[in-house]
Order: sequence, then structure tokens, then C-alpha cells
Amino acid sequence: MLRELLKKVVDGASLPEEESRAMTAAIAEGENPAAAAGLLTALSVRGETVEELTGCARCLRERMTAVPVKGACADIVGTGGDGGRSFNISTAAALVAAGAGVRVAKHGNRAVSGKCGAADVLEALGVRLERTPEELAAAAESRGIAFLFARALHPVMAKVAPLRRDLGVRTIFNLVGPLANPAKASAMVVGVYHEKFLRPFAEVLRNLGVGRALIVHGCDGLDEISSLAPTRFVELLPDGSLSVGTILPGEVLGDAALRSGSLAGGDSAENRRILLDVLEGRDRTAKRGAVLLNAAALCMVSGAGSSLAETLPLAAESIDSGAALGKLREMAE
Repeated sequence: MLRELLKKVVDGASLPEEESRAMTAAIAEGENPAAAAGLLTALSVRGETVEELTGCARCLRERMTAVPVKGACADIVGTGGDGGRSFNISTAAALVAAGAGVRVAKHGNRAVSGKCGAADVLEALGVRLERTPEELAAAAESRGIAFLFARALHPVMAKVAPLRRDLGVRTIFNLVGPLANPAKASAMVVGVYHEKFLRPFAEVLRNLGVGRALIVHGCDGLDEISSLAPTRFVELLPDGSLSVGTILPGEVLGDAALRSGSLAGGDSAENRRILLDVLEGRDRTAKRGAVLLNAAALCMVSGAGSSLAETLPLAAESIDSGAALGKLREMAE
């Protein structure tokens, strides 16, 4: 089958959702590695369509180890690919949103394009990564936050890892990982490394049944909401419509100190220090500003307010009261 799909893509056609779904399953099962490599490369060079992304994400979701969280939960995650320059903004923001009352099922992995992924920094902070799905669901329900380690919960990604490693180029699997939350989060903030993915990701999440989402790309290249530059976004609203706009940090944050300095991170030890400086209130620069913006966005899509201006105070209170730090301590128990 993969040879036929490869010929189809090389001839200029796109794959409907069902064929993309079947392609993903066939690649995971080891069918014709040469054709699989050619197909993944051809799709990447041409650019994956919404239907292709949806089909691949559906296959991942069907075969993932589900985390059976009862009730709604939210996630904040990025595609990576922005050069890995920043510290773990979305991980810090997840803790802050949880401290503000949002039930968070944070999906993440070890570093791929950068020096320190969500799993790396949380492990450095004492969080045990390998937990059963039942333990993770209980943590999300009782404590309001759980970390869903992608490597342990996505057998398809484990099976395609050798092929991806041998290829050494970005493939569709780099894009769909963030779209396959094992707890099936109904509210999401997703960062993308290029503006061209904003609308397609919103459409894919709508196809997958996500209720509300904010897809963001910082104009400074971040796959996060930036506190140092405008951030473009496409919002998926509860009625299924899409809204397009720009977040201007000066208008939301106000305080110039929150828009000054650097968002640069480092290895897991450095990012551990940065995250603790933010959560313990010592850092009041752009790093705090970025965490506030992203946490406020997660609060907003979760229904805690109708705008970032409404939810930003919730995020600030989560840090200043120690609630966010408390969530980290609970995760490390």
C-alpha cells in the first residue's frame, strides 16, 4: 500500500483522511521502510494537508494508551522546531493554570529540537515520569495536574522512532504529536513553529472534536505566546468557528519589566532554576511575562474568563499565592 500512496503523492495528489490514517498504521507496523521513508519525505517537502494531519492524528489517538480522566481537562503544548532557544514556558504555564483551578493533563516528551523538553525539566524537578494511566487520571482528578509522558503512552511513536531517526528530517509525526493528548483534552493551547500552521492546526483540532483551542506563533519565532514580540493566533471557538488575531504583550501585560530581558533557556539544570525562579516569584522579567500570558490563555480556553485581560490576574495570583509552586510539589510526591 505505501508504494501506491507514495506514487500518488509524487504525482501531486493529496491523501484523504482515511488513506493518511491507513498510511500511519502501515508505517507503524513496519511495512516497506523504503517506501515509508519516501512517503514521509514527500509529504514534508510538499507540506501536509489538514486531511493528512487529521488522519495521522486519528491513528495515533486510536492506538495510544488512553488516560481515563473523568470530566474535562486542558493541555498546553508546542510542536517544537523553534530552535529550542526558550526555557520551558508551557510547562511552567501548565503549573500556573493548575494553581488557578484549571484541570491540566500536560502532554510532553523529552527534548527533540532543543536542549530540554518538558519531561527533562520535570524530571530534574523530582517528578516521576513513568506512571500508570490510572495513576495519571487520579492525579489529574484529585490534584488538578498530571504529566502525560508521550514516550510511554504512544506505542506508534515508539515504533516509528527508528525510521524518523534514520531520516533526520521533520516529518508529519513532528506535527501530530501535540494533537494526540492521551487524556483527550477538550481545551488546548498549541504553539506552532511557523505561522503557516496556525489555521491548519485549528481545523485539525476541530476535526478531532476539541471544544476550544488557541493556536499561537510568536513573531520572534517561538512556538509559544511571546512576552517580547507580537503573537499571531487562530482561535477555535466552542461553536466551531475560527477567529484570527494578534496578541500584543504591551497591551495585555502593561508592566514594562514583564516585557524586558530574555526568554532563553538551557539544559535541564538551567531550566529547572529558571522555572523555580518564576514560580517562587524571584523572576519578574519577560520570563514571568511569558508564563503569565500562556497560563492566562489556558485559563481562557478552559472557560475561566472571556479574554486574556480577564484571566491574567488569575495566573498572577497563582504564582504570588504559591499555588503554582504547590502544584509542582504535589506532582513530585
